[in-house]
Amino acid sequence: MKPTADVAASTRLTIDVWADVLCPWCYLGEQRLSAAIAQSSHANDIDVKVHTFQLDPTAPAEVFATLGYLSKKYGVSAAQARSMEEGMARQAAAEGLRYEVDRPARNTFDLLRLVHLGAEYGLSWEYLRAMQAEVFSGNDDAFEHSTLIRLGEELGIPGGEIRDVLATDRYADAVRADHDAAVALGARGVPFTVLGERLGIPGAVSVSQYVSAIDQAWEQVHG
Repeated sequence: MKPTADVAASTRLTIDVWADVLCPWCYLGEQRLSAAIAQSSHANDIDVKVHTFQLDPTAPAEVFATLGYLSKKYGVSAAQARSMEEGMARQAAAEGLRYEVDRPARNTFDLLRLVHLGAEYGLSWEYLRAMQAEVFSGNDDAFEHSTLIRLGEELGIPGGEIRDVLATDRYADAVRADHDAAVALGARGVPFTVLGERLGIPGAVSVSQYVSAIDQAWEQVHG
């Protein structure tokens, strides 16, 4: 007899991930989590659910330079900001990720709304990571509508739907609701990961730590 949907769902593990497109630690954390899932003996029974968390709602809507922004945000010199970013670049390289220190940035609200559109097609994780790859590789056109449409279409999301989101305020409430849900769970930043609705991980951890967390959450959920 075929298992019911409820029974099938009960044999799976859901990993909820809160992230922002411009968050370097999210970029690294998602790569490490993906590697951990691939290594897990439960890989085929894991569902990743993406939630959005805008780190800086006050960031300008126009494209700006990341280093200058970080220098002002943290009250450090330009040289210190560059040194911080070069350290992140080394960590990203160790994960096989491109990471340009001199890269553009912009308010991410529209991009996060597109992540919610991606969820309608089961592609929120892929769309988020595709946008991050463009941003962190230093693409000057990463925030252009043409780029965002291209990335979505390459994944199978209709271009017309992407254009409609960018032209309206669709999913604005969903972005705010995701943020509020994370705060209610105790998150003060991202990445924030919850495994099996009970095991929370603030920040990005190592691949081995994610693997251990997956095993622990699996035992907690399935006994």
